[in-house]
Amino acid sequence: MHIPESLQDLADSEAVQFLKRPKTITRIFAGVFSLIVFSSLLTDGYQNKTDNSQLHCVLNSNTAACSFAVGAGLLSFLSSLAFLALDAHEVRLASTRFKTAFQFLDLILAVIWAGVWAVGFCFLANQWHRSPPRYFLLGSNSAKAAITFSFFSILVWIFQAYLAFQELRNDAPVPYKRSLDEGGVVLTSLSPPSATSPVNAPTTGPHGPSYACSSLSPYLSTPKPPRLAMMPDN
Repeated sequence: MHIPESLQDLADSEAVQFLKRPKTITRIFAGVFSLIVFSSLLTDGYQNKTDNSQLHCVLNSNTAACSFAVGAGLLSFLSSLAFLALDAHEVRLASTRFKTAFQFLDLILAVIWAGVWAVGFCFLANQWHRSPPRYFLLGSNSAKAAITFSFFSILVWIFQAYLAFQELRNDAPVPYKRSLDEGGVVLTSLSPPSATSPVNAPTTGPHGPSYACSSLSPYLSTPKPPRLAMMPDN
C-alpha cells in the first residue's frame, strides 16, 4: 500500500514523534485520569440526602474526602500539563545543568504524586466502604469513578517515575564526563613509556646516554684528598 507523501511527512513530523514518546503518552494518561477524578466529584460528588436539601459529600458525608480528591486531581492535572509543555521544549534546552535539574524535579514529583494517589485511593475507598447504602439519591457512579481512576493514577505515576529515572541515568552530565576524560588524558600522558617504545631504545652516538655518562664520569668521580709535600731546607 502506497502512502501519500503528505501523510508520510506528517508521520515524520516532530509533533507526531513527540506524541509517540512513552513519556508523553504517560503524561497524557496522568492528566486525563486526574481530570476524571476531580471533575466527577466536583459535579456529582456533593448530593443532598433523602430527608433534606443540604449538600453533603457522597463519600460518607466526609467533606475532607471530596476536597482532597478535587484538590489532588486539579493539581495533578496542572502538573501534567506543565511538564508536557516543558517536554515539548526540552530539545531547545542548551544548559545541561538546567536539563539535569529538570529531570531530577520530574523524578521527585512523580514519586510524590504516586504516594499522594496511593494515600488518596485508600482514603476514598475507606470512606466509600463506610457510606451507608442508598444514602444519597445520586453520586454513586461519580464516587466509583473517582476511586477507580485514583488507583490507575498510582500506576501511571509509578511508570512516570521509572521513565524519569531511566532518562536521568542514561543522560550523564557532560561536565563530569568531560572532567573524567581530561583526567584520563593527563594520566595517559604522565604514564611511563613502555619498554618497546623508541624512547627507551639505547643509542651509541655522541648524544646517547652511554656517551653522556662516559663524558661526565671524570666530573662525577669521587674527589681525592690533597697530599702534603715536604719542602727542602735551603
